[in-house]
Order: sequence, then C-alpha cells, then structure tokens
Amino acid sequence: MQENNNLSLKKYQDRWNVVEKLLNEGSISDYKIAVIETEKILQLALNDRKFPGKNISQQIKNAKIIIKNPEKLEYSRAMRQRIITEANFDISSEDIKEIETGYYQAIADIVKMSSKDIGFQEKINLFLQKYFYGFPSKIKKNIILFFIFFLAIFLSTETTTGRFVFEILSDFSNFIFYKVIPGMLALVILGILIVGGLYYWQSRKNKS
Repeated sequence: MQENNNLSLKKYQDRWNVVEKLLNEGSISDYKIAVIETEKILQLALNDRKFPGKNISQQIKNAKIIIKNPEKLEYSRAMRQRIITEANFDISSEDIKEIETGYYQAIADIVKMSSKDIGFQEKINLFLQKYFYGFPSKIKKNIILFFIFFLAIFLSTETTTGRFVFEILSDFSNFIFYKVIPGMLALVILGILIVGGLYYWQSRKNKS
C-alpha cells in the first residue's frame, strides 16, 4: 500500500512488502493469502503494544479505544473469516481494497498510539487487564475473597450498622452451631440406632 512509507509502520515493512506482492499478482487465491497475512501484521502490532487478551479478538476489543474506525476492521475480519471457512468464497479487487484499508487503518492507529490517545480510566482498565488477566481464576477469587473478608471485619467493628449486623450474625451463628447442628447430629445418631436396631432384630428373627 502506498501509505506504508509512514515511519510508524516501518517495523512491518517486510511483511507489508509480501502483502503488496500478493495483491499485485491479482488472483483470487493471492488476494485471500494477502488478507490472512495482513491479519498477522495486526496481531504483531497488538502484541508489540502489549494489548491484553488471550486471543486477537479480545486484544482488538481492548484496543478499540484508539482504533478510529472499528467497524471497518470488523468488516475486514468478517471477510477474512469467510475466506478461511468458505472454500469457494469469491472476492473482487474492490472487496480486497476495502478489506485491506480496514486492516491498514487499524494497524496504523495501533502503532501510532501514544499515552495522550488513552484516557485515565482506559489506562487503568488496560493496566488491570494486562497484569491481572493471566492470573489463574482461583487466585483471582482468593484475592477477592481476602479483601471482602477484611472489609467485612472493618465494617463490623468500625460502624454502628456493622456492629448491629455483626451481633445478629453472631446470634444466628450461635443458633446454628449450638442448636441446629447438635439437633441434626442427634437425629442422625438416633436414625442410625433405629436402623441398626431394626437390622439386628430382623437378623435374629431370621435365625429363629
């Protein structure tokens, strides 16, 4: 593409050259390969800018804050999906121009990204996604439970409402542990004794 002289895209020039060569061939099969190769450039750009996500779709979702025309990229990727899933899918030179333009604009936006392009809230969201996304789910849950536990302790000791709720929960807990659970255990033991007695009585009856 002629716009490839942009310095921010120079890193990917070799790959763009491959895409341009395929486009210049002018065959449908070369067009299709060019689209697939262009998506790889997009993946590299996302990885270089360290957008979080376990796959390219999630990375693009996080990158939408700086992609000026996400709808064009969505169209390009939808066409790529048809290319790789529909054996007889046909595309024209006009189609390929629109597809490549959607990819190129998104890649240009990503590689030219600067801190001023992202708001404070988006920076926080990206930071959390980047550094907490890869945590095993159990660790995430344990961290959340840890903070909830100590927050509950703080509220129950430092606020009037918290102390009131804590007293109610304490009374309920005492009721469960001193009344309900012993009662259930007593019923279980009684049930075992009854069943055991019936079994013993039935065995003696069968012997006699």
